[in-house]
Amino acid sequence: MTGKRITPTGTEMPKTLIKEQLHTSIRGKILGIQVLIVVVFAAIVIYFFQQNLRINAQQTIRNTQGIYNSILTNDTKMLSAALNTFMNDPTYKQLYARHDRALLTKAAENLYKTNHDKFSITHFYFIDNDGTCFLRVHKPELFGDTINRLTFLKAKETGAVSSGLELGQTAFALRVVAPYIDNGSRIGYVEFGEEIDHFDQIVKKETGSDVAVIIDKSLLDEKSYRKTRLTIGQKDDWDDLKGYALVSTTFDNRAFIANKVFNEEEAHAVKGPTFLGTVAFEGKNLMKGAFPLRDMTGKKVGVVMVLSNIQEQVRHERLTLLILLIAGLMLFAVSFIFTYRHLKTEIITPLIELSEAAIDISMGNVDKNLETNRTDEIGMLIRSFERMRVSLKKSMEILNRRGR
Repeated sequence: MTGKRITPTGTEMPKTLIKEQLHTSIRGKILGIQVLIVVVFAAIVIYFFQQNLRINAQQTIRNTQGIYNSILTNDTKMLSAALNTFMNDPTYKQLYARHDRALLTKAAENLYKTNHDKFSITHFYFIDNDGTCFLRVHKPELFGDTINRLTFLKAKETGAVSSGLELGQTAFALRVVAPYIDNGSRIGYVEFGEEIDHFDQIVKKETGSDVAVIIDKSLLDEKSYRKTRLTIGQKDDWDDLKGYALVSTTFDNRAFIANKVFNEEEAHAVKGPTFLGTVAFEGKNLMKGAFPLRDMTGKKVGVVMVLSNIQEQVRHERLTLLILLIAGLMLFAVSFIFTYRHLKTEIITPLIELSEAAIDISMGNVDKNLETNRTDEIGMLIRSFERMRVSLKKSMEILNRRGR
């Protein structure tokens, strides 16, 4: 037979190739699967770190807004209490009822200074029933103009105390307006107010985050804004932003906020506490976010930007990620070794032996038995080959007998 003329050298090469191909193929597939697992694991870890950063940032922005609103509520109560105490003093009522501006200014001057130092009150008005400003105690040279702010109009309409956040020519102020009653008659109105720029410092002290109040330019007076900036010795930055103006901030670098932090499209889209990503500043990672700023009517007039240093959090998360990746790679290497060794013993070696037997059979060597005690798929395959060998051997014996 042809098979008997094949030398051992002739059958060794195919067997060697089969061994190499099996080893290479299975090793490659195992390696590919393990690499895929590591990549997926790394992607999942990075995703959860990013989600954790987002959740923490969102909570920081929400807390900042809560503190901001809490300050607003508490200061409204403080202004109302201070105003109520003032209105119970008959001295000022008599002077105002007589419309003696000079004496009223002199009498109220010390009271305004005390309230300014104690309660941060920055506005003190006497307003006539028709809305004419009779006296600004904080700026006595300015009077005679018509007051048409919503807080005043509401107090005039309802006959009760009105309060709220209102935008002036250059900044926001919290105002409380009350009817001024003398002997049962309303002689006018009194208003206490405070600019809210000091809110920023309180928020930073409470949260550790920097804030920046950015207002829609259409609600501000450009000339007054520019004049105010020059008066306090600061750069006129009206043109730094297209549709908004940065009215106050605790962050030292206003230009950085204008150029790198603030985005008008993002500001338009802010409906509530919103995480807006991260930004690098002087080698630090800063979280940026915003929440809407609304006036007493609920109208959105701008945003309060929140900047928080997350360098330590990022460093910790990167270190944790590195540790997890190293652990993952080590686990990958160990599992690859054990998996490959197990597969080599249980699958690769039996398949190689079966392949070698198949080559022998193909060459006419059908006398070697294929035996196994295994009951798994490999065992089923070996027994199938054994049945094929036996069948082929019987066929060859029949052919040999006929050939004689």
